[in-house]
This record gives sequence, structure tokens and C-alpha cells, in this order.
Amino acid sequence: MAAGQIVAGNVGAKQRFEYTVVGKPVNQAARLCELAKSHPARLLASSDTLHAASETERAHWSLGETVTLRGHEQPTRLAVPT
Repeated sequence: MAAGQIVAGNVGAKQRFEYTVVGKPVNQAARLCELAKSHPARLLASSDTLHAASETERAHWSLGETVTLRGHEQPTRLAVPT
């Protein structure tokens, strides 16, 4: 899971619109899904997402390792459900 600002809407020509979302969180979420397939927790969130969540929700997660996701320069600290 990733959180942040995105752009969502219809893109394309009159003959063929396609609804899409773009932005850093979209790419980050895709990379986290990729990583989760081989991670013991099988569900991952970025620490930024965890920090944006309510205190009640944060209580169900713990911070884990830091990784550099494919296509990203900044490292991402992972959060996993407890």
C-alpha cells in the first residue's frame, strides 16, 4: 500500500477513453505488490503510508527493513501487519 497525491481521470482520444491513475504512489504501490509476492508478510505498506494512517490502524503494523524499490532513488521503509 502506498499513499499520496495522484492524478486520476479519463485519458485518450474521443474514440477510446481509458480511466487511469498516475503518480509516484501508484508506481510505489505496484513495486510494493511485486515485492510482497516474495516477502513472508505477503502484504506491505510504505512507512509514509503508515504515518498517514490513524493511530488505531498504525497499532496493527510494525516497521521493517528499508529497501530501494525498482525505479526509485529514495529508499522506502517497509511496514508489515502484526
